[in-house]
Order: sequence, then C-alpha cells, then structure tokens
Amino acid sequence: MKKVLPVPKEFKPGDRFVAVGTLPLCEGCMLKERCEEYKRGWIYEVKGKVGLVEHDCKVHGKVVMGEVEEVGIPLILPKRLAIEGATVEYTPSKCTNKKCPHWRDCTAPWGERVKVKVREVLEEVQCPLGLPLVRVIGVPVEVKRRTRRNIKKGKGGHGKRGLAP
Repeated sequence: MKKVLPVPKEFKPGDRFVAVGTLPLCEGCMLKERCEEYKRGWIYEVKGKVGLVEHDCKVHGKVVMGEVEEVGIPLILPKRLAIEGATVEYTPSKCTNKKCPHWRDCTAPWGERVKVKVREVLEEVQCPLGLPLVRVIGVPVEVKRRTRRNIKKGKGGHGKRGLAP
C-alpha cells in the first residue's frame, strides 16, 4: 500500500529503509503525526518525492514528503519455508542466544503460528547452531481462524460436529 509520508531528502526512488518509529526528539514537530503512520520494524521503499518543500527534522536533518510503499518485515525462516510468493506458517525460533546477530529477526514478536506471505528471499544466514536459515521479507496475512462456534455448527471442520470421520 502506498502512502505519502516524510522521507529524508537524500533518499531516491528505489531506496529502502526500516521504520524505527518516532523518538523523544520528535516532540513538538509538525510532522510527528505523519511519521507515526510508519509501522515500526517494517521495510519501506521510496517510490518518488511528492513535495519540494524541505522540512527541518531533528532526527534526519531535512525531510520532504515522499510516496512510500510497505514492503514487509525482515525475518528469518527455515530454508525449506523460504519460497518467494508462498504463504507459510511462521513460528518464531525458541533460540536463547541473544548475542547472535540474527536473534531479533529469528524471534519476531508475533506469537505462535502466524501466516506469512514471503515477498522476497534475500540471503542465507550463518546460524551459530548450524541450522539452515534464510533471511526473507515477509508480510503477515490475516487468517480467519476456526472457532468453537463454527465447529459446532459444522462449519470449518470435518463432519457434523467438526470431528474427523
């Protein structure tokens, strides 16, 4: 989805960045509300600059209004799941090696069993534990989950009671 939001003036179409959210420095800035529209941790791609007016920014120096597109979230998947265009069930790693440079992307804070559409496969990752892992850009996909009510009514399950035959 494309949005018009502030981008550093030196960014060009095609440049990508990870949104980090607003900072305490942003208090009182007239563009703070626009910057809060960025989703923290998401990768964005600059599609073009919309405005010529430069605005002062305590974080980036000068910013202009630009058209940006959400690309996805960086995460690390087992190599067998890293298929571009596929929707896979993602369960964050239970790795406890917080000193690993990949730990944050391996243990994304989404919870268990989230459906993710793999938009891009980026690179293989050298896991200290020797696991075959790949860095990808993924997009969480909203999935309608089966509920007890649907199972009792015979919807979303097998057979009349939602039980396997």
